[in-house]
Amino acid sequence: MLDFVTVLLDPFLLIGLLLGSLYFYLKATFDFWQCRGVPFRKPTVLVGNFGSLLLFQKSQPEGIKEMYQWFKDERFFGAFRVRTPVLILRDPDLVKSVFVKDFAYFTNRGIPINNTQDPLSGHLFNLEGRKWKGLRSKLTPAFSSGKLKRMFYLLVECSEELQRLIDVSCNADRNTIEVRELAAKFTIDVIGSCAFGIQIHALTDEESEFHRAAKRLSKPSYKTTLWRMLRTAMPKLYKLLGVQIIDPNVTRFFKDVVSQMIDQREKNDTRRHDFMDLLVELKNKGVLENESSAQICNEDTQAAKEIELDENAIAAQAFVFFTAGYETSSNTIAFCLYELALNQEVQERTRQDIRNAIEARDNKLTYDVVQEMKYLDMVILETLRKYPPAPLLSRKCEYNYQIPNSKVELPAGMRVIIPIYGFHHDPNYYPDPTKFNPERFTEENKRTRHPYTYLPFGEGPRNCIGTRFALLEIKMGIISFLKDHRVEMCERSIVPIKFSKRSLVTTSEKGFWLTIIPTI
Repeated sequence: MLDFVTVLLDPFLLIGLLLGSLYFYLKATFDFWQCRGVPFRKPTVLVGNFGSLLLFQKSQPEGIKEMYQWFKDERFFGAFRVRTPVLILRDPDLVKSVFVKDFAYFTNRGIPINNTQDPLSGHLFNLEGRKWKGLRSKLTPAFSSGKLKRMFYLLVECSEELQRLIDVSCNADRNTIEVRELAAKFTIDVIGSCAFGIQIHALTDEESEFHRAAKRLSKPSYKTTLWRMLRTAMPKLYKLLGVQIIDPNVTRFFKDVVSQMIDQREKNDTRRHDFMDLLVELKNKGVLENESSAQICNEDTQAAKEIELDENAIAAQAFVFFTAGYETSSNTIAFCLYELALNQEVQERTRQDIRNAIEARDNKLTYDVVQEMKYLDMVILETLRKYPPAPLLSRKCEYNYQIPNSKVELPAGMRVIIPIYGFHHDPNYYPDPTKFNPERFTEENKRTRHPYTYLPFGEGPRNCIGTRFALLEIKMGIISFLKDHRVEMCERSIVPIKFSKRSLVTTSEKGFWLTIIPTI
C-alpha cells in the first residue's frame, strides 16, 4: 500500500501515467475502419488524418484534393479527424443518397451550438432537427425571385458606387488594384443595405464598424481554429468549457445593430423591402406577407409554427447572412476576374454578353436583364467549379445507416464528408480540370455530367438558402468591373494562385492584384 502511495506521489510517474492514458485514449478508436473492412489511411496520434490542415501545413483545397485521391478506385473510405472516425465519399450516387434520397438520416451538420456563450451561433446553418426545419420553412420565401426583384434596386445602388470607385482607382496607382479588397467592400455594402437596411459606405469609409467586423471575422487565428477543433472532436467538453468562438466584440456589435433596426422599423413602420424587413415581419406575424402556409409542406407546417423569432434569433440569422454573403462572394468575384485576366478571349466574350443584354433593354440594368446574361452565368459557374467557396461539406448520420450496395453499416453519430474540391477537380468528370473553360456549363454539357459532381452550394433540402442572392450579388460585381473596363495581369499578380493555409474558405494567400484599364 505504501509503495502504491509513493508511486502516486512521484510527479514523474504521475505525469507518465497521465500521458500514457491520454495516448491510449487518443488511439482507442483507430481500429474502427479496420474492423468494418473499410479502406483507410493510417492516422497519427493527436491529429488523425487531418494534421496537414489542422497545423496549417496545407490549404483546405489542397488537403481535401489529396485525401480525395488516396483511394481512387473506392466509392468511399475511412479517415480520422483527431480521434473521431469519419467517412469520405467519392461516389456521386452516394452523395445524392446523403443529400436527397436518404436525407432523413443526414439532416444535420453536427455542429454543436452554445446559445449562452455564442448567441449568434444559433443560425440556420448550424440549427438541427425541428428547429432547423421550422426556421428553414419560414425563411425560404425570403429568397424567392420576387423578393430579390424588390430589393434589386439596392444592389444597383451599391454597383454604381463600385463603378465610381473603379473609375477613380484607374487614375491612381498605375491602374493596379487588389480586386478582392475592392470586391469585399462592395459585398459588405450589399449585405449592409439588403440585410440591415444601412448605408455602410464600406467602399469609401474603411473605418466603418461593419468593415472592421468583417476583417475580424475573416482573419484566421490559431485560437479560433483550436476551439473549432475542440467543438468537432469533443463537443461535450466544448459545451462544458463554455467556449466562445465568435469574437465577443462582433457579437455585441451585431446584437446592438439588429436591436436598433428592429426598434426603428417597428416604431416608424418603415419598409425598404430588404432582408431585415422580412425578419421583422416574421417576428411579428409568424409568416411573410402574401406567402401562404400552403407553400410549406404539411410535415414542416407544425415545425414552422413552433419557431419564434426573437431579437437573438434575428441577430443570428442576420449574422450568418453577413458572414456567408460577403467573404465567399467577394472571393468568387476576385477568382473570376483573375481567370478572365488570364483568358482574354473569354473576358471579351463575357463583356460583350453584358453589353448586349443591357443595350437590348434601352441601356437599363434590371433584374431580368441580368438573368439574360447566359455566358456570364457560365463563367461564374466555372469559377465556382474551379474555386468552390467551401472545399468540403459534412453531415452527421442520425440513425444506423446501411450504405447502399455495401455491407457496411454506419453507426448513429458518424460524420460523412463530401470532398467538394475533389469532385470539382476530378478529370473523370471535368477533363483537364485546371483549365478555365466556361463551355463545361452549356446546357448540353451539363446534361452529360452527373449533377452531384458540382456542389458549390450543396444540394438537397439543406443546400444554401441564399444561392440566388449570392449569384445575383456576384454577377453585379462582375458587371461593375467588366462593363466599361478590362482586367489584365500585372507585375504583382501571382500565377498560379497560392491558397491561404489558414482560411476555412477557398481564397488566395497573397491577394488578387490586377491592372484595370478603361475600355470606353
